[in-house]
Amino acid sequence: MPLPGRIVDVSAGEFFFRAPDSVPAGLTTFRLRQIGDVLTGAKKTEAENLAPAGPGNDPTRAFHMLWLVRLDDGKTVSDWYSATVKKEPTPWARDIGGPGFAAPPRSSNATLMLEPGTYVLVCHVGSAREDRSRYHLLKGMFRPLTVVPSHGRSASLPNADVTARITGTGQIRLSAAIGRGRQVIRVVNETPKYHEFAVRRLQRGRSTAEAVTWRRTDGTKNPVEPWGGFSDVPPGATLTTTVAFESGTYLFWTGRGPETSIAVTVTPTG
Repeated sequence: MPLPGRIVDVSAGEFFFRAPDSVPAGLTTFRLRQIGDVLTGAKKTEAENLAPAGPGNDPTRAFHMLWLVRLDDGKTVSDWYSATVKKEPTPWARDIGGPGFAAPPRSSNATLMLEPGTYVLVCHVGSAREDRSRYHLLKGMFRPLTVVPSHGRSASLPNADVTARITGTGQIRLSAAIGRGRQVIRVVNETPKYHEFAVRRLQRGRSTAEAVTWRRTDGTKNPVEPWGGFSDVPPGATLTTTVAFESGTYLFWTGRGPETSIAVTVTPTG
């Protein structure tokens, strides 16, 4: 089953995006691939991720996600960057979400309807850290994107196999069981806050209890493998992703913890 709409391939590395300069408006799937050290130096990046953060180590240096930001008419990418660096309010810049992190060689994707205008592709990884040197955007990880009017008929969103609703303080409710193979998942954020939506596969021999309580400082390897999801789902927004599930146990979460995660098992005949 192909991905919905027009596919825009985006590659992420340290600290850049490779993507087209412009795309037509309409139904669009952004497919994010990791081509940096997490692909070419997996052992090195795993060691960095498990080591304490400090002047000589950034645990999230090689892990990239994609946020799409739409600018109001009359605003430029230079305006947006200048305001962001100065930590000034940008009510004229709207985060509309995007694909999260998937461990290579897998890719992640986000499907949404694009309107003509000026956009920015951004990696906000590190933005919550007090150490601003860890913020990927400030390392130059952003790229302008122009969405031009389309003269053809836009595709329609496919029917969802499963709808995931984000409620309350980040709880997830699924409309149906997750089946094996490619599944179209529609994520609806019913809360007034932005939420990440992560899809993770449980490693063999590890438990879901370990998965939702694990911390890098525990001295063990991460009990889950990043399988996709969204960098952010804005308040009140609906995003769609297509995920290929193999047999095994998966976790969906908006935050790593027992209250904001849900475990699902995909069987060989599921």
